[in-house]
Amino acid sequence: MVAYLHAAPPPDASMPGGPDALDLQGGAGGWVLLVGDTPRPTVAEALVREGFDSVHVDGARAALERLGVEAGGTLPDAVPMAPKAELPRLVIIDADLPDGDGFSLCGVLRADPKCAHLPVLLVAKCAEEFHRDLAAGVGADEYLVEPVDACDVAVLARLKAGRRGEEDVYDAHTSTLPLGALLRALLSGVRSGRVVLSEDSGALFFRHGLAVDAAFHGERGILAFRRLLCFGSGAYTVTFGPELQRGSLSMDRQFLCEQVEPALERFEQLRVKGLPLAARLTVDFARLAQELPSLPEDVEQVVRLFDGRRTVRAMLLECRFPEALAYEAATRLFMLGVLVPAILVEERERARESAGPPRLFEPALAPDSEPEPGRDAS
Repeated sequence: MVAYLHAAPPPDASMPGGPDALDLQGGAGGWVLLVGDTPRPTVAEALVREGFDSVHVDGARAALERLGVEAGGTLPDAVPMAPKAELPRLVIIDADLPDGDGFSLCGVLRADPKCAHLPVLLVAKCAEEFHRDLAAGVGADEYLVEPVDACDVAVLARLKAGRRGEEDVYDAHTSTLPLGALLRALLSGVRSGRVVLSEDSGALFFRHGLAVDAAFHGERGILAFRRLLCFGSGAYTVTFGPELQRGSLSMDRQFLCEQVEPALERFEQLRVKGLPLAARLTVDFARLAQELPSLPEDVEQVVRLFDGRRTVRAMLLECRFPEALAYEAATRLFMLGVLVPAILVEERERARESAGPPRLFEPALAPDSEPEPGRDAS
């Protein structure tokens, strides 16, 4: 999987696209409103990389002015401004604000018809037991606790940009939002729901910051989880809501980052530089006999799957070894000449068949021999 690194140092505000030069119409992905007394330059930079512009305001009143929302009696009076031509794709609000609190501000936005379905992400400096229920009660889309990974926030912004009407359903594609990055962001929050591939038989289930189950091509559990992240591709749908799926695993964000992501990154490197997943390989048994003494004993489990019909992808899906390990083994065997392209063997066989059967009973003439007069040359 593509590694999402921590954001770079804050951008220069004087540069095009910097905080002081933002067009509120937004970039290719729209714009995101950051509300809090502490600027988040790393988040702003990550949003720019995802195609969004960002606007920062320091409190609830300023946020309502930007959005053109009446404050009512919940927050200090705001002076309403004409709404911008386009609402932000996402509003990121600090739980503690200098002139109120983020939960109340979220409630005000939910009560306004124009902003009722605007995605809102609440960020708290420290976790409180009642915060999750309070965030759900005011209709927040997500609740995160510091320290917040800037790239996770940018991924959530990209996901929320694909909202399907007024439903809590979002459409995305692995080409623009890889499953590994999506899952990492989902596990940073507390929501529950599922991810379902549209063109492949795969699904992932998450609940309160944990991945709890996965299904892919008839497999379930951790094996399906790994293969879904390695091979799942195309359009998919994320649906938030109570997830009643009985769990077959329990994986948090820390385990994902420390144990799963390194193997996924290695797999992606092999996919880019190594054997094509669509390649069909077969075994050169003569070469295998030569190399066998230097190969591990369990390499037979990889070799036997290459019969000239299976692709590398099919072999990886059938092999019980971890995907990156099996991919590395196949690549090594190919470099040793033990595995060869099946098409070469097929071409060799076709050439042999086209030559016809050997002419065992046809005598060959000497180069200088001449047929006798009156006799047929045959």
